[in-house]
Amino acid sequence: MRNPLATIAWASRIVLAKRTVPRLEPPFEIDLDVYHGSDYEKIIPELVDMEHRLKGKPADRRGMRWIHQPDGTVLFHGERVIDVPYADFITRVPIGHVGQFYRDSLGMTTQVVQRDEQDRSVHQGVRIIALPQPNYAAFMGKVELDVYKLEKIDYTEDEQRVWMLTVHSPNGSAVCDDGYMSFKRTNDGRGTVVSFMSCQNFPVPPLMALLRLDRWAWFRTLATEMAYRRFCDVMMDNVQDCYNGTDFHVGRALR
Repeated sequence: MRNPLATIAWASRIVLAKRTVPRLEPPFEIDLDVYHGSDYEKIIPELVDMEHRLKGKPADRRGMRWIHQPDGTVLFHGERVIDVPYADFITRVPIGHVGQFYRDSLGMTTQVVQRDEQDRSVHQGVRIIALPQPNYAAFMGKVELDVYKLEKIDYTEDEQRVWMLTVHSPNGSAVCDDGYMSFKRTNDGRGTVVSFMSCQNFPVPPLMALLRLDRWAWFRTLATEMAYRRFCDVMMDNVQDCYNGTDFHVGRALR
């Protein structure tokens, strides 16, 4: 944990000079040999159930839905229709690298474990590091997101979907950060629906816990949903920028 002065300096840099934060190539330091094929897929039934529960909730005007669970876990679903034919979209936007689209993703490392007959990744491990969300939470002592995930990727004629299961967080920044992202052909065939669903539980920032701000459910819900709206909007913009060939990465590029 950083000392108070270092925390303030780092948080100020994130909020005021994010472009100076260096991007990363994080080392991959867990052994994927300890996992079996079933480990990559075991969470899928649970995520499908969460998806059904979320889609039973009314969406806000941006097409986003939440379920706030008593233990602090947040279920979220958001989507955007991009006016690009699906066949064209998937040639430019890689479903196997969705971690790079997260808001303020500093770096991602991937290890492919299994490929299909078309040499596409089916099972893979990824490590993702991203700046604290929302950024101002860094002033409260929230650390960077640093998670390892097992990913299972499905390919069909009309959809590609990556299922994600978090298996380790080196800095304890996530209790769980599971979910999926999918690219799906629209019913009229003219566009692509980008969907994101998550089941996330992150530790309360130290200062927020000290001030007991998390005991106010209305405040926690308001702050959480504002952060998710911003996160999802930026993530969808990044996906679209990737299709357009525009650099969407945050921070200073590695030399």
